[in-house]
Amino acid sequence: MRIYALLGMLVLVVVAGCASNKPAQTGQNQTQAAPDPVKPQEATPLQRAQIKTDLAAGYYERGQFDVALQVLDEAQRIDPNYPKTYNVYGLVYTMLGETQKAESNFQRGLALAPNDSDIRANWGAFLCATGRARESIPEFETVLRDPLYRSPEIALINAGKCSAVLGENKKADEYFRRALGASPGNSIAAYNLALLAYREARLDDARSWMRPVMRDTSPRPEALYLGMCIERKQGDRQAEISYMTQLRNRFPDSPEAKAVASQACE
Repeated sequence: MRIYALLGMLVLVVVAGCASNKPAQTGQNQTQAAPDPVKPQEATPLQRAQIKTDLAAGYYERGQFDVALQVLDEAQRIDPNYPKTYNVYGLVYTMLGETQKAESNFQRGLALAPNDSDIRANWGAFLCATGRARESIPEFETVLRDPLYRSPEIALINAGKCSAVLGENKKADEYFRRALGASPGNSIAAYNLALLAYREARLDDARSWMRPVMRDTSPRPEALYLGMCIERKQGDRQAEISYMTQLRNRFPDSPEAKAVASQACE
């Protein structure tokens, strides 16, 4: 396994009717009882489309893409102008590898709601994942200018990954550091900083960035593999074995665990 291929997948955000860009309530408002759910006979077409889209998002997150599409079709029939339905359509079709359908749905969602930062952030991730990384950066920058966007660290991480794809490592480093500023201790941002440092042979920096990664209760196999390679290059056999053991015990069937036997980090 080539360590250079470990930038990992872009982060996509599932947002449906209940997830808006409004800031979370605090203080006394936070303790108020939640409103009663809308009764089907009282719900407007928009509310019913929101409910269906939320349900489809749940199926998407569980990998039940066929069911998600069926529910999205229902949401679209109820209200064809609810933009977040097309966001989830885009996510599902992206996972199914149907890029033309994914693109048309993301564009439909943005045509209906050009200021929806959640849809635009996913559109940017889609562009980068389909070989259009240069086009993705302005989309992320637009999202980051939205003061109400609730997940700036996700847009920053994706912008960093896409910058790295373009070979712009300095910009990537800046994006990942900004992500850590927005979300201190974020293990995905730290992992990507460790990876950049490793690729540039800055092994001490790479080792330092692995510390917040390993504070995650469930570090991913690619993170354990990177840690193993960093320690191998550092000549710390005990630390290398520790990463290797965790990788084999936690993820025995992962490509990373299987690659350990090759003793290859390049």
